[in-house]
Amino acid sequence: MNNSRPRSIHGETSASKLLQIVGFKNSGKTTLTESLIRTALDLGFRTSAIKHHGHGGAPDLPPPATDASRLFRAGAASSIVVGGEVALLQVRQRQESDRIDDLNTLIRYTENCADPDLILIEGFKNERHPKIVLLRSLEDWTSLRSLPNIELIVTANEDLPAEVAAAQKHADEKSKLPIFSRRQSEDIAAWFTDWLKGDRHESL
Repeated sequence: MNNSRPRSIHGETSASKLLQIVGFKNSGKTTLTESLIRTALDLGFRTSAIKHHGHGGAPDLPPPATDASRLFRAGAASSIVVGGEVALLQVRQRQESDRIDDLNTLIRYTENCADPDLILIEGFKNERHPKIVLLRSLEDWTSLRSLPNIELIVTANEDLPAEVAAAQKHADEKSKLPIFSRRQSEDIAAWFTDWLKGDRHESL
């Protein structure tokens, strides 16, 4: 379903629709991202995901005994293992100036290798793409409310949406954002479906 118009990424063009899922640790980002992937696939959108490893250090590698790990651990700058219609890629950052975690680079790579209609981006909260913000508390909203291009707020409990709405009642345009608790899964899916099918978010 890659029939959408190109999107602008800081002056560059993206062929995919982009949506960030951001929040502090243990706010439910990965669980929500998994749910959004399933919803998008049900709607016929080829979907990719990019995740920022926020736990410090490198992500966990495949088990050491696997061929993929043996080649990479031997010192290969990159290793690609292919089989069963799946490719596993591992890459080392060449030097400090080659930011392997640059989001625009990761988006371009994802588009080149997977040609998705949609890329869900977990983390990278200061980037300027449309985003869902996950909140564990009212204090989280105080810290995150200034992030750019927030489209939806999802809270950890059922009381928090009213608290966030009340706190923002006289603040600014962010008071008009939709706010759901995580248990309102059908409402979140309906909002996401509308966002996917709409075009008001396509150009930043």
